[in-house]
Amino acid sequence: MNKKILSGTIVLLSCGLLAGCGSSKSTSSSASSSESTTQTSTQKHSSTSKKSSSAKSTSSSEASQSTSSISDSSTKTSSTATPAKVDDKTAGILLLLLVEPNWMKQYIGNDFFCYSPAGENPGGSDTAGYSYITANGDPSSFVYYKVDGENVTYKMWVPSASGDVAGGHFETKTVSLTTLENDYYVTQSQKNEVDGYVHQLNRESDYLANH
Repeated sequence: MNKKILSGTIVLLSCGLLAGCGSSKSTSSSASSSESTTQTSTQKHSSTSKKSSSAKSTSSSEASQSTSSISDSSTKTSSTATPAKVDDKTAGILLLLLVEPNWMKQYIGNDFFCYSPAGENPGGSDTAGYSYITANGDPSSFVYYKVDGENVTYKMWVPSASGDVAGGHFETKTVSLTTLENDYYVTQSQKNEVDGYVHQLNRESDYLANH
């Protein structure tokens, strides 16, 4: 009788222990599953956050580059002045700055250093329709020019190979008016210099009337 009771008690205890182990395993498995779910959610959130941060950084960089590009464009535009179309007399000064700058600067301001517009030119057929600037000397002291739209055609007397002025000939060349303006008449400093030369350039007819 006592053996049967003891045996039954042992069986009941064994069942209780097995039930406890099963419950413990279930709880552990549930906790592990919960932890895994939490980690996955955290990783997804972190990944999304990184992507968002990366997108914001890229957008900010692109906006900065765009602003920089606009700023550079604005700076270039403001630093580049547009040359103004000049009158015939000013075109002559611009031409002299290209072909005879030292000669022009040496004589500008003297009453014999003069300008004559086309139509008042007493020269021959080779220079008909040309304006000129002269120091009133031999043929080599004249620079004839004609502005035709964007082109400036000019003639200068070139002495012979031996240096004989009378035995020389006209040499004709062409230059773009825009090139002259871009080289010598863009900045305010350049304009002030050129306008000063123009102001000092006498009219040929006035010079001849007084001499």
